[in-house]
Amino acid sequence: MLKNLAVRVGLAVLGVVVMLAWWSFRGDGGKSSTVEKIPAKVWNGGAGTLTIEIETTCATRMSINFEEYEVDFEKRRNLGAWEKAAPGSHSWTIDVPAKVGGYIDLTAENPKVGDKLSWKIRLNGRIVDEQSQTLDAPLQSGYAFGLQVHYQEYATATQEEEDD
Repeated sequence: MLKNLAVRVGLAVLGVVVMLAWWSFRGDGGKSSTVEKIPAKVWNGGAGTLTIEIETTCATRMSINFEEYEVDFEKRRNLGAWEKAAPGSHSWTIDVPAKVGGYIDLTAENPKVGDKLSWKIRLNGRIVDEQSQTLDAPLQSGYAFGLQVHYQEYATATQEEEDD
């Protein structure tokens, strides 16, 4: 279980590093922004309703990014949104536009052995992802405890194929 967790966390950290490196080398066309509140509607919305429901026993940071694809790079918009969440149950419902995808990430802040994270992600009421993790051992330096998923398009819950 801990090995699986370490692999997931490693992939999450790698995803963030790759995204930051990409932005550093290519820029973002000036269409990127970050907000400290997950919005109820992204841009014009209209393509679907994404609901994220979490249960946590520790403080967390919920983040989600929205990036247009099939748009010229120079015109592509990117929005990063995040909120801190206390232990307990929390939910966000977002009206998402078509042809927009990104990462959804729930990261524990100062977790202790035994802490739990879980989520259900719904698209138009249908569960498209369900995950849970329990921290079984103290975190090693440089590691994080969290959940992550990437969607090529939120409005269809399309995920990119992973290479095995």
